[in-house]
This record gives sequence, structure tokens and C-alpha cells, in this order.
Amino acid sequence: NNIIPVLNSPEPRVQAHAAAALVNFCEEAEKEILEPYLADLLRHLLQLLRGEKRFVQEQALSTIATIADSAQAAFSQYYDTLMPLLFKVLQEEQSKEYRLLRAKAMECATLIALAVGKERMGQDAMHLVNLLGNIQQNITDPDDPQSQYLLHCWGRMCRVLGQDFVPFLSAVMPPLLTVASAKADIQLLEDEDQVDLVDQDEGWELVPLRGKIIGIKTSTLEDKNTAIELITVYAQILEAAFEPYVVQTLEKIAIPGLSFFFHDPVRISSAKLVPQLLNSYKKAHGVQSPGFAEIWNKTAEKIIEVLSAEPSIETLAEMFQCFYESVEVAGKNSLTQEHMQAFIDSVKSTLDDYQTRVKERAEEQAEAEDDEDNLSIAYAIDDDQTLLSDMNKAFHTIFKNQGASFLPAWQRLLPIYDAFITSNDPTQRQWATCIIDDVLEFCGDESWNYRDHIMQPLANGLQDAHAGNRQAAAYGVGMAAQKGGPAWSDFVAACIPGLFQVTQHPHARTGDNVFATENASASIAKILHFNSAKVQNPQDLIGDWLNTLPITNDEEAAPWAYSFLAQLIDQ
Repeated sequence: NNIIPVLNSPEPRVQAHAAAALVNFCEEAEKEILEPYLADLLRHLLQLLRGEKRFVQEQALSTIATIADSAQAAFSQYYDTLMPLLFKVLQEEQSKEYRLLRAKAMECATLIALAVGKERMGQDAMHLVNLLGNIQQNITDPDDPQSQYLLHCWGRMCRVLGQDFVPFLSAVMPPLLTVASAKADIQLLEDEDQVDLVDQDEGWELVPLRGKIIGIKTSTLEDKNTAIELITVYAQILEAAFEPYVVQTLEKIAIPGLSFFFHDPVRISSAKLVPQLLNSYKKAHGVQSPGFAEIWNKTAEKIIEVLSAEPSIETLAEMFQCFYESVEVAGKNSLTQEHMQAFIDSVKSTLDDYQTRVKERAEEQAEAEDDEDNLSIAYAIDDDQTLLSDMNKAFHTIFKNQGASFLPAWQRLLPIYDAFITSNDPTQRQWATCIIDDVLEFCGDESWNYRDHIMQPLANGLQDAHAGNRQAAAYGVGMAAQKGGPAWSDFVAACIPGLFQVTQHPHARTGDNVFATENASASIAKILHFNSAKVQNPQDLIGDWLNTLPITNDEEAAPWAYSFLAQLIDQ
């Protein structure tokens, strides 16, 4: 309300600043907050767009683009007014001084396209893509701002058009691959004059190394990162149709990118790209094809290798995610014993480093002098929790796809689990309990061989003060009943009072407790259905079990409970 009137200011610079301030607001605003103001906002911005000052027009386009991005489908009613104006700019204003205006118009048009969708655009979608193609063909100067904007515009139009975008790939990919393949520009700076010169240039980062100063040109690396992110969009959306570019991109860009130690974001975007490339190839040729086996073996080795080389905790979590998403694509029995042993080697070194950090943090916390120290410790704890969570998902994915064949490699970690499961730290207890759950869920009756590492922790877990740990323990008991076979019948029967106790927690239906409650309810149903041989008077428990319902939050727990309920009704 306060900014909109300022758009009418007689001074163009004030108009531009007001429009820029709206960008900051709209980026954060929910579309429900924005909707009542849309008509008024766009009326004012259209006036600025029809004005004479180019810098005001450029800013108006940026603001309209941000509004479209935030408003999404609600923007549809303004489409017919705006899109013809944008096409006019893209077709008519060809001279050099209008390059940035055209770039902003492309950005605006493609964000509107993304907001309203292909159906609403009709013929305009193809018209817009053809206009972008013409602009790309006519770019001759290396410093033309349109090049940078075009990379993102193509990515958006791929999202809008889906498979209809395939014919444009041959024009879009070559410049993108060039930017994504960029090598790091590194210079050894010998004297202070060189250091001062580079230090004044915004696109450089200075890194001290053994008494010398190394300069890294970061602007090139930021472009490289953007290009890799965009290739990920194409592979993700076009799937099999992206196959012609998979092998080249994997070998030249994605796999080398995993160990591109000059720039963390490049490693992260490469980690997100790898599973999408594998999926494209799989969709085109099938998981059984010799070509897939070949690229998978090379890729798996490289990812596992990177797991023990990655220096940044945050990036290491992304590498574990890359690994489990890739295994998910490759599917059942895709890992060799060598792969699995090498994975455990990487995990052992990661956990050793983690335990060292935990110890160092405890000492730091004792000496922390101010809020800033405590804040940096809190961030570090967060990063480690994300790392443990992604590592857990990697174990879950391997057990799911390899079953008991993972046990010989996995059991090398038992001493670490035994330490984690009895730790004072609830995060460590939860990490270990979740992996016990995987052994019970995916290794069938072979899980019985590890009973000495499983029974007591699950029984203790049902009484854990931490809701997430009660949930994980309750889930594990249910898995022992459902998948572990008759050997587990005594144990699961003995857990029934503990499971009922979880459902009777004073705050059983609030916060995280609700997931513990619902998992305990589903596990009682599993014991009564799959493994009730040692349960005393199972019929007498059914009334008590009905009182643990409903299950309305946990989508995995609900089907087991309600299918058991249906079975009881049928009886």
C-alpha cells in the first residue's frame, strides 16, 4: 500500500527504486497476500513500461517478472495485456542500447509462461521459443547480456513445453555445454601489485596457500554452476529424449564436477546432475542394457571415491544424496561386493571425522563466550544432522536394493552402531535405530543373526524421551513382526505392553509424538496379523488396539492399521 503510490513519482529514479523495492517484497510474499494488489500493481507497472526512460522500463520488467513468479496461476488474467507488449519489445527493439531491455523482456515473458502454463499460452508458447532462437542466432558480442539471460529462459521454456521442447535441444545444448565445461582460471600471484590488481576485480577470490596467494576467477565458476543446474533441468524433464547428451555430459562435466574442489556450488550441482543423467539413459535403453551397466560402474566407483575425499560437511551430505539417488535409479543388485565394501570404508572415515567434531564441539561449547560462538556451533550441529540423515537414506536405499547381500560389508560397522545406540545424544541413537529398522525390513530372517545388537536397543527405544526415537523403535518392532519370521515371535509379543505405553504418552497426539503413537499402533496391528504365535489372548487386545486409532498423519503406518481393521470387520 505504501510503495504503490511512489510508482507515480514525477522523478524516474524514484519510480525505479520503488519498483525495485517491490521485487524484494514480492519474492518473499505468499501469493494469497499478493493477489488483492495484483490489478493495481500491474496497472502502475504498465504505465512505467510505456514510459520513456529505459532504466525505468528495465526495472518495471524485472518487477513484473517477480510478481508473475510469486502469483503463479493468479497471473493468468493479466496475460493478454502483457504478453503482446513483451513480444513487441522482443521483435522491434534490435539496437545495441536495447539489449538489456530485451534480456529483461525475455526473462519476464518466460516467467509469465511458467506461471500460466502451456495451455493458457496456446500458440504463443512456440512463438516465444522461436523468438528466443532468433535472438540467440543474432548474438555476436561476448559481453552481450542477453546470452546470460537466455540460458535461464531456455530452462524455463523446457519446463513449460515438456517433450515439445525436444526439437530446440540441438540449438540450446552446445553453448550450455561450453559454459558447463569451463576449467578453473587460477593464477599464482607473486607480488603485492598483482594481488592488489586482482583484489579490485569483483570476479576473483584470493586463497592463501603455503605462504603464497592463489587467485581463482569465481565469475567463470558461477556461470559453470548455472549451466550445470540448467542441464539438470533438461535431463529431469526430457528424460529419455535427453539421452544423446548423457554420455558426453557425464564424462566431461558431471563426474569431473564431483571433485571440482575450486568451487563448492559446482560440486553440489554436479551431484544433483548425476542421478538425472543415469535416469535419462535408463529411460532410453533400459536398466539391463550393456551401455547402462558400463556408465553405472564408472559412476558408482567415482561417487563412492568422492565420499571419502569431500572436505565440506554440507557438500558431503549432497554426495551421499547423489549416491542414494543414483542407486535408486540403478535398482536391484546394482552394487558389487567391492562397491559395498568401498562404501563402508567411506562411511567409516566419515563417522570417525564426525565423532572428532562432536568431541571438539563439546569443548568449544564449554568455552563459548558469546551468542555468536553458540550460533556457529548450532549451524555446525545442523550440518552434521543433515549429513547423518542423508547417510541414513543411503543405507536404507542399499538395504532396499541389495537385501542381505549388504550384510557382510555392513557388519564391519557394528562397533560404531553399538556406541551410537547407547549414546547420550538422541541424534546418534536415532541414526543407529533407523539402520536396525532397515536390517529388519530388508534382510528377512537373516536379521535374527544380529539379535544381540537389536533387541535391547528397540526395547529401550520404546521408552526413549525423544519422540523420533520412540517412532523409530516402534517401526522396528513392527518390521520384526512382519518380515523377521517366527524367530522374532517371542520378542515382538514381549514388546506389546511397551507399544501400548507409547500410545499413552501424555502428549501422544501433539507435535512429533503423534508419529510415535501412530507407528506404535500400526506395529501392534502387524504383530497381531503377522506374528501372533506367542501373544497371550490376542482377541482380548483388539479392543485396546482400537482405542489407539485413528492414524491420520503417517502415510506408511495408516494402510497397515486399516487393512487389519478391515480384516477384523470381515471376520
